[in-house]
Amino acid sequence: MESDVQFLVLQKQNLVAEVLRTSGKVTLAARGHSMLPTLWPGDLLTVETTTFEQVCPGDIVLYQRSERFFIHRVLRKLFATGSDRPSLVTRGDSMSGLDSPVLPEELLGKVVSVERASKLRVPMPVCSKPWRILGLALGASDRLRSAALRWHGWRTGTKADSLASANHARTGPNLS
Repeated sequence: MESDVQFLVLQKQNLVAEVLRTSGKVTLAARGHSMLPTLWPGDLLTVETTTFEQVCPGDIVLYQRSERFFIHRVLRKLFATGSDRPSLVTRGDSMSGLDSPVLPEELLGKVVSVERASKLRVPMPVCSKPWRILGLALGASDRLRSAALRWHGWRTGTKADSLASANHARTGPNLS
């Protein structure tokens, strides 16, 4: 059963990657909590293909690694020096640690817009210092994160149960 679910998840991810490569744009629902409070579970993210050269610090990118999708913020770009390869330094807004460097071939696209549960399209959020502090607090405290997810569900009319399960479930493409 577990391997069937993993197979289906991989198939979904391959399909998303193929649609992105052929059409240049895809819309995905956010899952997980690594980008709180910038992105909430259930937010619809429009991702467009981009190249390594077009990505800038502050952008939110989609990349694939080890059969998982990640949507995290670019902190800086490292350019090739000697034998090193160019890469992106990324991190989720509510995560304390950095991701392993993202190589150009892992990069799938850049988030260009966010649509909230209220059908309101919001501009690409930046991560200010107060927002980052809130993100770290949400990442460090299960109780605070659970309360924030419930509040967000109440505010947007989304069931808190579905937001809480998105916090733990890994049955679809992981966009954390």
